[in-house]
Amino acid sequence: MKRRFRCPVEAKKEYVVEVLSGLRTEVVARKYGMSPKTLTTWVRQYEDEVGELVAKKQKETQQIQQDAANYQELQEKYDEALKLLGA
Repeated sequence: MKRRFRCPVEAKKEYVVEVLSGLRTEVVARKYGMSPKTLTTWVRQYEDEVGELVAKKQKETQQIQQDAANYQELQEKYDEALKLLGA
């Protein structure tokens, strides 16, 4: 007999947010050691309630992408400066 996967509602909602933000259900389920079927059930159950969390997660993702682009730009300028200095 399989064990039940028990966790707080807030944790369930976080898992649902990960799925709704674009990760595959199977990947998220494996990450947290649960059945994909359980996670799919939670997605159906909580998807209406996590709209705010999804928006927050998307905003964080956009910020990370922006930061990565800024970092890449700074890295290129740094490399160019090193070439000019002959280092």
